[in-house]
Amino acid sequence: MRRPLLLPLVAAVALVTGCSSDTDGGAAAGATSTATTTTPTTTTTATVTATASSSGGTAPAAAGCPAAGGQDGVPAGAESASTLDVDGDGRPDTVYIDDETAAGGGVVFGIQTASGGDFSTDFDSASGQEGRSVLVADVSGRGELVALASDGRAVRLYAISECSFVPVQDAEGEQYTFDLGFTGFGTGVGCVDVDGDGTRDLAGLLVDGSSITSTVVQLDGPRATNGAGATVRDASADQQELARSVTCGDLTLADDGVSTGA
Repeated sequence: MRRPLLLPLVAAVALVTGCSSDTDGGAAAGATSTATTTTPTTTTTATVTATASSSGGTAPAAAGCPAAGGQDGVPAGAESASTLDVDGDGRPDTVYIDDETAAGGGVVFGIQTASGGDFSTDFDSASGQEGRSVLVADVSGRGELVALASDGRAVRLYAISECSFVPVQDAEGEQYTFDLGFTGFGTGVGCVDVDGDGTRDLAGLLVDGSSITSTVVQLDGPRATNGAGATVRDASADQQELARSVTCGDLTLADDGVSTGA
């Protein structure tokens, strides 16, 4: 597993040009709120409570998602991989993605928990179903769990809360979506300590020449707004490569996620 490089902060900067200002809480650096999205089918009032057991966060009151009666778990033929403990019962869970077209026209990704629970969502995209992938990550290292769902052009953000995926919305009510270099707002996603407080932040990344701008994505339950930004100048080739990728801490989408057609 390749360990992502942390980007040292050398200069605080304003939010990336083209993004909304802090006052209106628009899409963050590396994100665009103009992507076409499906209407969320899960609640948008949940609070993220599940925690990775190794992170020292607070687990749900009843650890372990309840067994899902009548559900088949990981679909036959779906790609699956061991992932973080998303329900606080101290056991790793399984993330999966199915390359079969779902009823809504997208593909299904989900999590099968060690306790027998199963929850999933339909990931739709105008770019087609090939090459879709999902990474489950702990943003802060303290149990702030999210799913990063990519179609190769953009990454949609979901909170993982109370045994469900919650589409995170920006101030315009669109699902929060990071750009991967196709609209000019960003090139990648990472979890780095942008503001220097000792805790990792979810960040939109933008490579411009040899500079990398990181902008904090502040999460508040099912909503996200822009936060502080910082720029690394004369970044190394390895840092630039990572800033064009989707990573979080030691995890990478390429090595630790699941993908259709894999």
